Amino acid sequence: MTILDEIVKNKKKELVSIKSNKDLFKKVFVKKDANIIWEIKIKSPSISNLAQEKNIDTILDFYWNNPKIKAVSNLVDKKYFDWDINRWKIFKERYKKPIFFKEFVIDKTQIDWASYFWYDALLLIKRILKNKDLINLINYTQEKNIFPIVEIDNEKDLKEIIKLSDSLDFWIAINSRNLWNMQIDNNSHINLQEKYKDKLANKLLFAFSWITNLQDIKKYKNKFNWVLIWTYFMKNI
Repeated sequence: MTILDEIVKNKKKELVSIKSNKDLFKKVFVKKDANIIWEIKIKSPSISNLAQEKNIDTILDFYWNNPKIKAVSNLVDKKYFDWDINRWKIFKERYKKPIFFKEFVIDKTQIDWASYFWYDALLLIKRILKNKDLINLINYTQEKNIFPIVEIDNEKDLKEIIKLSDSLDFWIAINSRNLWNMQIDNNSHINLQEKYKDKLANKLLFAFSWITNLQDIKKYKNKFNWVLIWTYFMKNI
């Protein structure tokens, strides 16, 4: 075997260990146990500079070393959420837990970014996408070996998404925040899940927004697979 052959052989091993892998999410979260996915972001339009004085590397190490946290999410928008996407390249090489690309995706180019930086799942927001565009982006995300998660914040969109999920492979996230006016209804997660529990029985579900107390997670058990938490961890690490 030549040196070049050895280099190529080793390169194949490296790619297997660090590339995007949608199966990471599928394998970890198949039961409705309200597993924790922790979101890291420095600020948001509603809360500024939450982690400005914290050491981000220390925060990330806390995540990777906490067995109760099964996956991490980060919102990669720089202007409004102050996050540098390049940081994840380093951590994807070091750690093997699933990483969730949470972005306002409107174009395939953003999915290419997620693939380049080895994200394992990706958010698509129903509010900002027409059905035709949403379907195309779901399929393209799958082609890139990234798992699509479609977010809704209202009943009308949920009904449409349930119909789409009969023929397309994606998970559903229910956000308690109304994305038009940014108001929060902490009961909307449970209310929508309860109202459509028969149709959602075999769907994999996320609960998003303003879950700030770990005790609150109990009410999501047997209803949601994942609960996404941001503020609690950023304030308490």
